[in-house]
Amino acid sequence: MSLRRLQIFLEVAARGSFAAAADRLGLAQSAVSMQMRNLEEELGADLFDRSRRPPVLNDRGLALVPEAREVLTKYDDLKRIVRGGGAIAGTLRLGVIQTASTGVLPGALTALHEHYPDLRVRIESGLSAGLLGRVVHGELDAAILTAPERLPGELKAHLVFEEPLSVIAPKAFTGGSDADLLTRHPFIRFNRRTGVGRIIEHALRDRALSVDEAMELDAIEPIIEMVSCGLGVAVVPDSALGRETREAIRVLPFGDPVATRQVIVVERHASPRAALTEVLVAALTGLLLCNIIT
Repeated sequence: MSLRRLQIFLEVAARGSFAAAADRLGLAQSAVSMQMRNLEEELGADLFDRSRRPPVLNDRGLALVPEAREVLTKYDDLKRIVRGGGAIAGTLRLGVIQTASTGVLPGALTALHEHYPDLRVRIESGLSAGLLGRVVHGELDAAILTAPERLPGELKAHLVFEEPLSVIAPKAFTGGSDADLLTRHPFIRFNRRTGVGRIIEHALRDRALSVDEAMELDAIEPIIEMVSCGLGVAVVPDSALGRETREAIRVLPFGDPVATRQVIVVERHASPRAALTEVLVAALTGLLLCNIIT
């Protein structure tokens, strides 16, 4: 059986269509369709309901998904065993929230590549809640995300760091406190479906702060840009604010005590990729320690 066809099959299952899988893999849609036809012929069974547009997995296709993942996991384990017991090798399917992808992650990935050349980290972005579900269902081996209020029982978490949240505003905006700024001026909200957005929303409610919501965005860069252009105030993770940004706008702690968010790495209990997740966490926390020291 072709492992490549199983990989393509899992992409189709994860993305929901041949077209989306083709875009993710850099293939023509016709090539993906042909590979799925070949896989069905190889297995002697239809895997898709082609009476629907786009085709969707039928019951046999859905049943194949976890088995295909297991086959590919075992194959990666075989490569690791052949290369030597204890070697860090294989592919780690990692989900990442947007607010972590531009922070310490690039440096951690560079360190992993230098120390473990046989380790591949395949990155997929998403929101915290969606990434949690994908780890639970085995679509991802691990994910970096904002800690939820309650972790699913199937998962365990590794704390990477905890950081304060800050209120940011144009220098021209009046208000001596964070509450003044938030209630006097248009509010640029962090998407409430994100982990950070949920924390901000709860903190505003706990403090009974009424805000004039001007827009809701799910990425840090445009939020900071909107504030820099004088369009409103916002609450963001403090690590997102570089030196130049801090010099150009007002930055105040969000609350007293300051509201914080925890960034964690989650994985399934007894994950077959536990060794790979372990070195990722070590790279992330090691890099943070170096940044703090320097």
